[in-house]
Amino acid sequence: MSAQRRCAASSRRQAQLLLAATLLGAALPVRASDVDSEHLFGFTEGADIGKKGEREAESETIVRAGKSAGSYAAIIQNDQVRVVPTENFRIGANLALGYFDISGVPGLADQRLATLQGVSFEARWMLMDRRQGPFGLTLIAEPRLGRVDATTGETAANYGGTLTFVADRELIDNCLFGAVNLLYDSAATRQPLPNDWLNESRLGLSAAAAVRVSSKLFLGGEVRYLRAYDGLALNTFSEEAVFAGPTLYLQIAKGVVLSAAWNVQVTGSTASGGSLDLTHFERQQAKVRFNVNF
Repeated sequence: MSAQRRCAASSRRQAQLLLAATLLGAALPVRASDVDSEHLFGFTEGADIGKKGEREAESETIVRAGKSAGSYAAIIQNDQVRVVPTENFRIGANLALGYFDISGVPGLADQRLATLQGVSFEARWMLMDRRQGPFGLTLIAEPRLGRVDATTGETAANYGGTLTFVADRELIDNCLFGAVNLLYDSAATRQPLPNDWLNESRLGLSAAAAVRVSSKLFLGGEVRYLRAYDGLALNTFSEEAVFAGPTLYLQIAKGVVLSAAWNVQVTGSTASGGSLDLTHFERQQAKVRFNVNF
């Protein structure tokens, strides 16, 4: 057999082996990675909650800035501890501090103060593990008690809570992840002057994706749609807004993670018209979060 024929035969055998390996790989189930998806997506949550017996400390800073006029900035510092007492269930407690710097914003009193904003509690139930099913599914319940209005910074008793359904999926093994969140939030606020109750509720839908760019770094983006109502049960539509922006996730060391997100309000509307919702929401929202597992 000539060298040319031997080369052609060898090439055919390599092509056959490559085709067989490809078909075998397609037939095998996709392996779920060991990446913890909870903080991959910025403001959008991932479905993972950790393993039984794990404990976690979290420090989260949320910045909200920009109204229709004047100068507006609100910074919320959340410090939380969490524990996973049983499989597929986690509980946590959070202390929130607030800083408000408001000047010349229509409808809001000028403020510059730092204060204890309130406390909240969290429970997460993992209904489906993405490593064992087609996707991950988690329910998050977070009741909260506040002593300061989250927008104005004024003293006000606030009672509320958020219910979030979280779904995520590993779209490309150990490389590309996606998540969708659906949330309902309601709050009753008692204003001291006049002595009256203000009831509000919100619906939210978000979608996000994150791609691995190195062994410890993920970059991604998210889009969030938020819709505000007067009344606790979505009674009367008030305003809506769409936010979009980039996200970052970096594993600093084993069990130590930094994540961040920056969202800009790209469009919105009010019941009376307008291209943005700058009453219930802000022009920009950002989050930086440190997590330590031990």
